Amino acid sequence: MASYSTASSRTLDFYHGWRSLADGQSLPFLLLVLGTASNTLYAHAPLAAFAALSGASLSRRRAIAIALAIWFVNQAIGFGLQDYPLSATAFTWGALMGMGTLLVVAFASIRPGFSQSSWTGHFVWVAIACISGFVLYQGLMMLVSPMLADGHLMNWDVVAKLFRKQVVWGGALALGHGVLLWRHLSSLRWAQD
Repeated sequence: MASYSTASSRTLDFYHGWRSLADGQSLPFLLLVLGTASNTLYAHAPLAAFAALSGASLSRRRAIAIALAIWFVNQAIGFGLQDYPLSATAFTWGALMGMGTLLVVAFASIRPGFSQSSWTGHFVWVAIACISGFVLYQGLMMLVSPMLADGHLMNWDVVAKLFRKQVVWGGALALGHGVLLWRHLSSLRWAQD
């Protein structure tokens, strides 16, 4: 009976620590800063990775707000600083990127029960959200690509490069979130003792 109580207590501790970090200001701010900074490295920020981690680590409302803010910054930089053409095709691609970002957030924010009770469950869900998020996001782009191609075809080599970028960013974001969560849980345990 004591082991069930201990396991149940650990599950509640993990959930309350996760929820406390998700409701705080530091994680959303950090995601927004990193998402904005990623726009300086790439013409297209790794939106699927940021949407997946936002959805898996924040409340749905906050995740949507952060992911859309990163998308908006990406579009503002693209049209404002990188001279994207002011054409219907460019605006359509931008809108599709925004819809894909929302689709990934919606999926990742499902957060099944197993993802909220332990480290293992949380990281399994983050991995599922990142990979499935990429498939959803890139699937939407590839579905529409033949209709909007105008010389911008997406072959499998391009998709593989985009996948590697998403995996690197998703892994780095998950690792960073894990460190923040571990520190947060440790500080909560320390405060209880």
